[in-house]
Amino acid sequence: MSKKKGFTKDRYKEEILLVLKNQPFMSTNEVAESLSMGYDTTLKYLTELHKTSHIKLKTVGNRRFWYK
Repeated sequence: MSKKKGFTKDRYKEEILLVLKNQPFMSTNEVAESLSMGYDTTLKYLTELHKTSHIKLKTVGNRRFWYK
């Protein structure tokens, strides 16, 4: 999937944080679908946000769930 027009690294993160604010417990795939982003791109930015303590992660089986 190509880069969304006008989306910078910070813009991707802002959009993800906004989605998680409105629906706080989502899988990686749910976040990707809600923003029309590729799975790998979504996972990349979710992981970055988690490493900087902006969001939290809960793993259930082989699925990852993200929340604020």
